[in-house]
Amino acid sequence: MKRTQKKLLTSIVLLSIISLFTGCVSKNADGSYSSPYSYHPYLNQQQENKIIVRRSTNIPNIISTPSNQINNNIEKIAKSLLGTDYKYGANGPYQYDCSSFTKHVFSKQGINLPRVSRDQAQRGKFIKAEQLKKGDLIFFDSKKSTQVSHVGIYLGKDNFIHASSGKDEVTISKLSSNYYRKHFKWGRRVTPVNYVRR
Repeated sequence: MKRTQKKLLTSIVLLSIISLFTGCVSKNADGSYSSPYSYHPYLNQQQENKIIVRRSTNIPNIISTPSNQINNNIEKIAKSLLGTDYKYGANGPYQYDCSSFTKHVFSKQGINLPRVSRDQAQRGKFIKAEQLKKGDLIFFDSKKSTQVSHVGIYLGKDNFIHASSGKDEVTISKLSSNYYRKHFKWGRRVTPVNYVRR
């Protein structure tokens, strides 16, 4: 073998080794190092398809789903405070105003909210009334102002829970009731999304 041929062969071997150890070529499930998109000149189309299918089934299918468990926990924590006294400016645990109530409930699920309803109304994803789901924050203005002045937590089926100045306690109300329907502004979704394998 000529000297130049030996050098060429040595170079090819070295490049192959470097590729394997530097991760330039990924290892397949069957132990081979060919790319799932590589061309196999000595395989017929049927054999090629089998290889591609076998490799593709090893790839996990990742989908995103709403965090239903967190929303259920939020409902449970909020309902455990039913009947707790309302007091403007109170921070709990024996008295709450509307925004300290929501801040407390969400903090139990690791979700940090600002202290006042106006600031909470800027967090998360904007949600229209017809898009509301359990665990969404819902915001209202008042007879005196069009600015956000009240916040509650939507529970589904037209119900929401809030620290109510009118009832002087944490209570459940109907979103479709005359007052709240007129003064509803928008919802905000601040709960995270889980990623699970299907």
